[in-house]
Amino acid sequence: MDDPQGAGAPLHGRDSEREAVRRVLDEALADRGRALLVRGEAGIGKSALLAEARRRAEAPGSGLTVLRCAGVESEVTLGFGGLQQLLAPVLDRAAGLPAAQTAALHGALGLAAHRTTDLLVCTATLALIERAARERPLLLLVDDFQWLDPATQTTVLFAARRLTTLRVGVAALIAVRDEDGSAPDAEGFLRDGDGSGRGGGAAGGEGGSAGGGGVGGRVGSGLGGGGLVRDLPTVRLRGLSVEAVGALLADRGRVSGGPGPAALHAATGGNPLALLEFSAPHAARSPADPGPGSGPGGEPLVDGAPSPAGPPLGARLRAAFTGRVRRLPAPARTLLLVAAADERGRTDVVLGAAARLRVPAGALDAAERAGLLHVSGPELRFRHPLVRSAVYADAPFLERGAAHLALAEEWEERAARPTVAPAPHPTTPTPPTVPGAAPGPAAAPGASHIAVWHRALASTGPDEEVAAALERGAGELAERGGLAAVAAALSRAADLSESPRGRLRRLAEAAHAAWKSGRTEVARELSARAAASHALPANASRAGAAGPHDVAHPAPPVALARLSGLLAHASGPQDAAYEDLSRGADALVTHSAPHAAALLFMACDAAEHAGLNAPARAAALRIAGLDGAPRYQRYGRWLAASLAGDPEATGIDPWEILRRAPEELGTSSVHRWLWPLAITRDGPHPRRVREFATQACAALRASGTLALLALPLVWSAGLAYELGLAEEGVEHATEAVRLSRDADQPVRRADALAVLARFAALRGDEDACHAHARAATALALPSRNRAAAAEARWALAQAALARGGYAEAREHLSDVHRPGSPYAHPRIARRSSADLVEAYRATGEPAGARRVAAPFVAWAETSGMPWAWADADRCRLLAPDPAEPATGDAGPGSQSQSQSQSREAYEGPAARSPADPGDANRSPGASDAAGGQPFVRARCALTYGEHLRRTRRPSEARAALREAADLFDGLGAVVWRDRALGQLRAAGGSARRRADDAPDRLTEQERQVARLAARGLTNREIAARLTVSPRTVGYHLYKIFPKLGVTSRTELRELPALDQ
Repeated sequence: MDDPQGAGAPLHGRDSEREAVRRVLDEALADRGRALLVRGEAGIGKSALLAEARRRAEAPGSGLTVLRCAGVESEVTLGFGGLQQLLAPVLDRAAGLPAAQTAALHGALGLAAHRTTDLLVCTATLALIERAARERPLLLLVDDFQWLDPATQTTVLFAARRLTTLRVGVAALIAVRDEDGSAPDAEGFLRDGDGSGRGGGAAGGEGGSAGGGGVGGRVGSGLGGGGLVRDLPTVRLRGLSVEAVGALLADRGRVSGGPGPAALHAATGGNPLALLEFSAPHAARSPADPGPGSGPGGEPLVDGAPSPAGPPLGARLRAAFTGRVRRLPAPARTLLLVAAADERGRTDVVLGAAARLRVPAGALDAAERAGLLHVSGPELRFRHPLVRSAVYADAPFLERGAAHLALAEEWEERAARPTVAPAPHPTTPTPPTVPGAAPGPAAAPGASHIAVWHRALASTGPDEEVAAALERGAGELAERGGLAAVAAALSRAADLSESPRGRLRRLAEAAHAAWKSGRTEVARELSARAAASHALPANASRAGAAGPHDVAHPAPPVALARLSGLLAHASGPQDAAYEDLSRGADALVTHSAPHAAALLFMACDAAEHAGLNAPARAAALRIAGLDGAPRYQRYGRWLAASLAGDPEATGIDPWEILRRAPEELGTSSVHRWLWPLAITRDGPHPRRVREFATQACAALRASGTLALLALPLVWSAGLAYELGLAEEGVEHATEAVRLSRDADQPVRRADALAVLARFAALRGDEDACHAHARAATALALPSRNRAAAAEARWALAQAALARGGYAEAREHLSDVHRPGSPYAHPRIARRSSADLVEAYRATGEPAGARRVAAPFVAWAETSGMPWAWADADRCRLLAPDPAEPATGDAGPGSQSQSQSQSREAYEGPAARSPADPGDANRSPGASDAAGGQPFVRARCALTYGEHLRRTRRPSEARAALREAADLFDGLGAVVWRDRALGQLRAAGGSARRRADDAPDRLTEQERQVARLAARGLTNREIAARLTVSPRTVGYHLYKIFPKLGVTSRTELRELPALDQ
């Protein structure tokens, strides 16, 4: 925490920043959710800004409840320690949450013995915040985010990124230290600019780690404070002005007898902590006592202030604090070291451990009088984190080890006490009693784990006993979620392993835990450490050398090969990922057919993303050819057929595919759902597959697999687009963007953004379409994700087509269809063929239109896909065979023949659409035509109506154009609707409708919502029936009322047509 201007002191030179904070708090008081990131270097005043917000929120009559937590720089990595501190004041409200969420929170916080996962804890935390905020708006204050335990980091960011979706008042201020030009080291720690950051602990020397150190995860991929939290609104604190420097010094009584404000400003850049430290009376002496001509770090003075040309500011501040520590008596220095090695800030623990080193309790007084520590009863904290860093880094190696050993003994003694309570942060209120929680001894595992960590940090070499204890603690942590903490514990256990095989196994398990927690870079680093290890002999990669392992717990080489594929699939170049996954399958095929099949399945998807159709099918056929795995062989055949567009495969009921899953997939709740979706998502029954996808997403949420949920969410969003379910599709795609950002998966994020671009194009929001398409393309091109790049291009083309920008649309779609283009993709090219035909036709290039139309129409006729039939019919209307006479230019017989052909083109999709099971008794209509894909049907109706109007048949044109306008209106496609209405008016028609046709203006989802609302169900009850959020139901009703001309639910009940 950095509060250099003093608790309660006025903030000088921070008017604009204070105003930004005030606006966020005002939003919460107006029942809106907002998050604000406060960034800046050490000592710049982040904590002071948060403290002022807290004072305002806690003032009488403010109307806000404050929840707060703060990170502490520590070598000990625990799960959800910061979250317990943050949520303690409202934990009693957890009893009102759904049982699964209550259990998740209680399990994560050690209040009861419940198994849980990271994702469940994230969603439960957000639900608890929302519930508490319904009673009274909340202010969440998170200080020193970069040093929170990684599980809390994940949860805080998950909630902060979703506050705007809540309809309650929640303000979140998150303070995070800038890196000052440094970067996270290979193991996730944030290092300061002078390189004296804290690495793997006592065994590693100053700022280093022994044998690679532990993975602290403090800045892990996409989650930490250092550089990748870039998607939240941010206020960045910079140095104070000269005038503000003078005001601060005057306020603190530092005006006379020292360097002037201008000199100090030049030396410190206006950093408040440095200003006060360098202007203090003790600042004239350096650690080596060079005398009054030198600054606190030994650098020369200029006009009485440290020279701005000296070392970096962080190094000078640390040197100043180091000098002050060195001047203290030895007992006080030792006590400070114990406090620096401790991770909880508990006065009793620090004093108890110091006593084991024969340090008297009075040593605390000397440290406190020196202004380096603040003690308030049970809480002990350093004046500033740089003081802690200076104390720890300056201590000799053996002294650091002794401090950790003393802390280990202290925590072991506490763990043995049967009445010991959990070890919350000293400022954390006592959590409520939890039904079902074990009394007293439930806290022992937490204390034991802390003790083991300190023994590990005190170790000077391999120690299998400590490594095994860390591994057992990691298993307990895994039961509670917090997989990033599991990765840290297993990584340190690997460092202490006595056998090469044990080291490799623990590294492999640590890497997998890091990946599952969404910390991709940490997983990649751990994987690399394991792969580079010469722990096993050359033949150890064979199954026999690795020992017996089951499918759920594969041998380390198998696990590493699988993880390498997962990482490449989610974030690497997709063509290279295909090669890596295929090679991994080659290595595993003789050892484990199920694992080889899993890698080949991912290889299919990577190849499809890269636009490599033949390799994708080859990988699927390899699955079909696996020996001794008949069920996988069937899955492989289905997958290969679906990649070839075979409707017999894509039309299979996904529930039937799930029922026929290989037994080994029973150990993977994720892949059990992904295989049926991959096989059927491009098939002729999108409604049925989308219902399956909704269930799949729910199942994956329940399993808590953060790293893979984005994939089915993207597929579900794409299916929602085809079915005209815009709100649901946008909701799923938006959630996929957030999750893929949380998990650092640029491939999935690009996919989701491309889908959002198409939704934006559909509703005529060109600004949003271009923004999403740009973002998708920026992510897709480096990862050679041609599927997302092509879909983004298609979205831009559709936006251009809607407003008549045919030349622009032709350019975008030509990129998709041109072999060798970075945007070329065969599946997207096929899906966009009719649009390119339209663009060619409108720009006066009939030959180009026919060149695209001919092969597409030939494929569509045998495809079995209703959308393809509809698009083929559009192509026939837009690019007729030149051998046929033009309509209106031939005699009556020819005209009659042309009329027949064009009518068949328009009516064909409705006549040929296969009905989904369960729909046999429904009469076909516009919404069921083209496989229930209303946008496809509307485009076909518009093309037919325009064709009829051009051929001087206005009365026939009006029916088709009115249908198109109605369908577009129901979809919210306003630009397309206006285009259809323009054509309708030109044909002599109008958009007026009969009152009893009002329900037909609704989308299918809107009709379902309207019917349930008319029966008296609440928004929450409707949401539960339709597996959407209550907010989505409210949005539907917002659109339904004006469409039906009603203003209340009572009037809905008076519309008998709703029941038809």
